[in-house]
Amino acid sequence: MSCPKNNHKEKLRQETAELVKALRKGDSQPFNRLVMLYQTGIYNLALNYLKVPEEAKDITQDIFITAYRSLSMLRDDSKFSAWLYQIAVNHCRNRLKKLQRRGFFTSRSLDNPEQPIYLSNDDSPERQIEQKDRTRIVRKAIAAMPEAEKEVLIMRDLQEMTYEEISEVLGVPLGTVKSKLNRARNALKNKIKHLF
Repeated sequence: MSCPKNNHKEKLRQETAELVKALRKGDSQPFNRLVMLYQTGIYNLALNYLKVPEEAKDITQDIFITAYRSLSMLRDDSKFSAWLYQIAVNHCRNRLKKLQRRGFFTSRSLDNPEQPIYLSNDDSPERQIEQKDRTRIVRKAIAAMPEAEKEVLIMRDLQEMTYEEISEVLGVPLGTVKSKLNRARNALKNKIKHLF
């Protein structure tokens, strides 16, 4: 019995390949559909890097513009997703470095512990405070991680990318992805276990 999540990913991969083929034939309309399919994931990735919604929105636009202009560099239509995420990771890394050089984050915490957290109304006030504290602690712990471990953790656990996709995006062997993810998860667990 196949997993619904895997079926969804396969359908997405097939639809993406068809859209890219149509795009290569000169029809620009399929690109709108590609943006619709991938904009949430790319935006979330950017937000996890930059922590500022306005910056994440701006760079998401830049990423799609770059993808559109660079489509001729994509070798395999079925690998559009990994190629797009590779562009996204590179753009996010560069923007983060540029913002840090300008001192953009000097008055802001990278983990933004004061960011509002929306909880369901049935939670008690005590539970809401406890959840807010946990979220703040986890954000701080993730923000303090080395970049290589942080991005693997974001891609796998927040973006739900496969190991193979992460390997392709980062251009590292599958074993490296798995070991980085294991190190990142253990480091995160060790940083926060005594707090919970």
